[in-house]
Amino acid sequence: MRIILKSKKAITLIEILIVSGISVFIIVALMALLTSSRNTWIISGAQADLYINARKAMTEMFNELVEASSGNTEIFTFIDPINGQYTQGLWFASARGSNADMGEDGSPLNNYVHLDVNNFVSWRSVVVYCPYTTAFGVNQLRRYADYGPNITFYSQPNIFPLTLLSLTTTTLNFLAADGSTVVSINRTTGRVMANHIGTEDSNNNNVLDVNENDGTLNDPVDNQDGILNYGVNFTKNVGNIDIVLFLRKKLDRLNRQGMEISTTLRNKVKFRQP
Repeated sequence: MRIILKSKKAITLIEILIVSGISVFIIVALMALLTSSRNTWIISGAQADLYINARKAMTEMFNELVEASSGNTEIFTFIDPINGQYTQGLWFASARGSNADMGEDGSPLNNYVHLDVNNFVSWRSVVVYCPYTTAFGVNQLRRYADYGPNITFYSQPNIFPLTLLSLTTTTLNFLAADGSTVVSINRTTGRVMANHIGTEDSNNNNVLDVNENDGTLNDPVDNQDGILNYGVNFTKNVGNIDIVLFLRKKLDRLNRQGMEISTTLRNKVKFRQP
């Protein structure tokens, strides 16, 4: 008896190549989708962090300036010797004393609003908001506070208003109204309020050029609001002050040259007294 074996049909080389090609196409498509999702997640997270950073700083400035006086609040503009950039800062008299001192009412801390007999604020310190660039190139908004040599130093006459006298990479020197007292602020200290404040003045000419007011079209990234932003801008009006906080951050994790995100916050603060 003769047995005939039927051979099974084998997979041809062409079929293997077709299947391999389809598999590669699917893998590439999935990788592109995953990469896009990852980049979106990174951008969204960084944008949220930047906004939270700005919101926290803006809230703190609002809470402090609402207790201040228009007459004892001044804006100062200077060329920062650290980076050669035009920079804006703000000083204001504060009625809050130092936590390191015993309260004048016998309480453990002195950090409350002090009032005089007529229920007007009695100054106990000067607070300065000023940008500072670290050794690592991070542009920060810092808060400085000086409480004077004694508790009532800033409540005496002829101290306010202060005038910016001189500055270095490490020190801000203000001249008091008496013409002789100098208040010095150490720029390397202070508390960081916000990181990544970004100036739009890329060529340091203190002029809003076309490329500094076109959004993301050309470097630097800007908010296209028609105002030259220094990172933090203050505009003092009658009885109030406008604040613009502009933050910008480069996303190195995306490996895209020049990929930056930014956020802008604005607020208006009404002073407690003239």
